[in-house]
Amino acid sequence: MRWPRTGSPTCATHHLGLTCHFVKNDEAGVIYKAYENDGLVLPADASGAIEGQRMCRQWCGRQVFSAADRFSPCYQYTDTPSGTYWCVSHVDQDRERGFAITLGITYEHSRWFRGRDTAIRGCPSAPTATAASGHRAGWPGAWEGMAWPSARAHSHILSALPTGSFPGVDETDVYEFLERHDQG
Repeated sequence: MRWPRTGSPTCATHHLGLTCHFVKNDEAGVIYKAYENDGLVLPADASGAIEGQRMCRQWCGRQVFSAADRFSPCYQYTDTPSGTYWCVSHVDQDRERGFAITLGITYEHSRWFRGRDTAIRGCPSAPTATAASGHRAGWPGAWEGMAWPSARAHSHILSALPTGSFPGVDETDVYEFLERHDQG
């Protein structure tokens, strides 16, 4: 079976009139598979490829990894420039590592789903490298040009590496580590 392209109808769209999005990502937020027909703007490179890009830290697919019980579903509303979306994510534990599987819909259709009463909200900015890394204003500050992280090889090594100064490395994690260990 072929994965539908963006804008193609799904069974939920065709039979129920529900538009939706689906994302499979790892703990670092690297997207392995994604689909949307509900208007959610997913991060993409210059050629329009979504796979291999990093999603924002505030999206449900990344938040599920920091939940108290990471194997329970994580429900969240996310306010984006393109609208408000309701999502449910869970970690699907693989033999090597876990992946977050996220299904989301527009706010208008959330009334049909369990978990719609969640108070958890995320407010990511537009899908850019800065939003994906979660940089705070003024970062990297004193560490700019002083850190040179090295990316570990992922199983998708043949796919395009994510954009950024250090492809495959979340610079926010590096700068937070350096701040915690600064003796200065």
